[in-house]
Amino acid sequence: MMTSLKQRYLRFLEKDKRNLLGSAFYSFLYILSYVYGTIVAFRNFLYNTKVIPSYSCDAKIISVGNISWSGSGKTPLSIWLYTKFSSLFRTAVLRRGYGDDENKLLKEKINNVFYLSDRYKLAKELSPSFDIFIIDDGFQYRRLQRDMNIVIMGAREFKKKHRLIPAYFFREPISALKRADIVILNYADDFEDRYMIKNYILKIAPHLKIYFSQYKFKKFSDLNGKEFSRSLLGNRKIAAFAAIGYPQGFFNKLKALNLDIRRKIIYPDHYELSGKEFTDIQENLIKSGISDLVITHKDKYHFPHEMVKMNVVIMEIEMEIENGHDLITEINKKLKMNQIDGQ
Repeated sequence: MMTSLKQRYLRFLEKDKRNLLGSAFYSFLYILSYVYGTIVAFRNFLYNTKVIPSYSCDAKIISVGNISWSGSGKTPLSIWLYTKFSSLFRTAVLRRGYGDDENKLLKEKINNVFYLSDRYKLAKELSPSFDIFIIDDGFQYRRLQRDMNIVIMGAREFKKKHRLIPAYFFREPISALKRADIVILNYADDFEDRYMIKNYILKIAPHLKIYFSQYKFKKFSDLNGKEFSRSLLGNRKIAAFAAIGYPQGFFNKLKALNLDIRRKIIYPDHYELSGKEFTDIQENLIKSGISDLVITHKDKYHFPHEMVKMNVVIMEIEMEIENGHDLITEINKKLKMNQIDGQ
């Protein structure tokens, strides 16, 4: 029931046209978004004027965050940064602990990841052992001072007006980018006009360094991590499942691989499938002649693996940042660290 409500709510926000009742309800949400915006602005004012203090720690701090609910790619970016810096510096990723699937993904991909809602306390305790902390989802966490603020945004965030929760999915207004040092525009292939978007952002915050990124297909694998040949999916009817922030990005990547996707199954981000829900999905797909289900790496944590009877394939991807070397150079300069290669 809760899943259905979330899906209907998100679809409602994405609509271009609404009936009279829908328009009235959206007007109510729009008013609430101003209330929410006032609270956000007042909170930021208290931090900006140091009424609410921010604290520093001995390690360098790189904050990775966004200004929306949308699946912009914070965690993949945190992993990308970790791989670049951990070879030369004692590096760790700090998270508040929300999103079990992302926690499992990080533990699987990197060595040093720690969880606590009070990330200042966590950084203070761990700082003798590390040189750099990457704060995953840290843009709104202002209790801890940072040396570098990176905001990542996706193409989806520029398709409609930037309205705040609950009238749309923005956590902060676009003007919040003035606090950032770097903006990374993810899903680069989905932008219709890069030049226009870049200029739009620079009018708001002229000091920003802007980079584009994209997910690159790496391989297919099964639920045990064994590589699955791409050619085996070439002539088969496929279903695609996504319980992530921006499922369309996943579907677009599958489309680019020329796979025959007959069914798209979408659930809210982080959603944990019950045994009955998965059984119903699986039985319906098998009855319709579909025996292959493609999912994201994060989605593998949402499945009751012991109930799988069909062929479940994970599409593995990796983040690719255009001019990644320049980005690392910019971060090194800001952190005053020894130069490392970003390629």
